[in-house]
Amino acid sequence: MAQINYIPAGRTSRILRGSSEIQIQTEYACRPNPRLTTSVFSGGRVIHKIEQELGLPISSQEDMMKVEGLLRRQHTEVIEIVDSDGFESYIKKHSEESNKNSATSSLVDRLKAIEGVEKVFRIGDNGEFESRTISDEFRKRFSAVFKNLREVLEIFQRLPDGKREEGVYAIEPGRLYLLSDGLECFFLLIDRQIFAAGIEKKLHSALKL
Repeated sequence: MAQINYIPAGRTSRILRGSSEIQIQTEYACRPNPRLTTSVFSGGRVIHKIEQELGLPISSQEDMMKVEGLLRRQHTEVIEIVDSDGFESYIKKHSEESNKNSATSSLVDRLKAIEGVEKVFRIGDNGEFESRTISDEFRKRFSAVFKNLREVLEIFQRLPDGKREEGVYAIEPGRLYLLSDGLECFFLLIDRQIFAAGIEKKLHSALKL
């Protein structure tokens, strides 16, 4: 069955706050990467957005039911936040965190742009992937690495200031690399069919920009 038949229906809700109306919209998108996006609109302008990457596209009815459950939960959680008295402070905090993480986002973009990089798995310093779906995808592809994940991350030792060493390490040369920017770690899956010579040098260069 074509993938388009497995697209879950989106959700839209409206909340009145004083004299203004806030609209919350959650939808699934399969391109460029499968994800759930919840946008909060006020006066026709997006004032907040939450995205959850899903890792793999929907390929069955069972997958679609799971994603629909995630979509409903994400939509409901955002409604609860918007409808709470702490919404304004939440937006302020989120903006500060977004600014703090902008450098990391740029690093992810640079890594994805390198020829031969098929997938970037971003992982926090605590050893947690961005989402359960991404964690499950990595575990299925690299079960041995996943099983010893915390030990693998210690390849880049902790420094006195709480950060990790920076660098690039080949877990499987030409296939899987581990990269650290000092605050977060990234597993990079390489496409062997378009593997580019000197990729480790390119990874080091992306890290230093």
